Amino acid sequence: MAMSEAQRVMADRVRAVLSDEPALTEKALFGTRAFLLDERIVVAVFGDAGLLVRVGADDTEGFLLEPDASPAVMGPRRREMGPGWLLVDGERLTDDERLLFWVDAAREFHRSQG
Repeated sequence: MAMSEAQRVMADRVRAVLSDEPALTEKALFGTRAFLLDERIVVAVFGDAGLLVRVGADDTEGFLLEPDASPAVMGPRRREMGPGWLLVDGERLTDDERLLFWVDAAREFHRSQG
């Protein structure tokens, strides 16, 4: 499945933010471009250039208070992926500071997992 131009732009922005990570890899996954550290998904460009973000399950409720976040859902049945998986609205990620907020939240969770 080909990425849209908006998805390519978002992937380039995420790649730039994570460029200092020596363990960074990228994979096509679930019709997205996933960014992995140590072979674990940290973020993925999703849908209309939003982000699928992995955070701690205990932190999910707090992050859902952010205006650009919602529970991540997958598939035609729109099933929730579970605590710790968030979808961030790409239209609200035009600001690099906001993108960095979410990538850093995911990176922090990744680091806490050892």
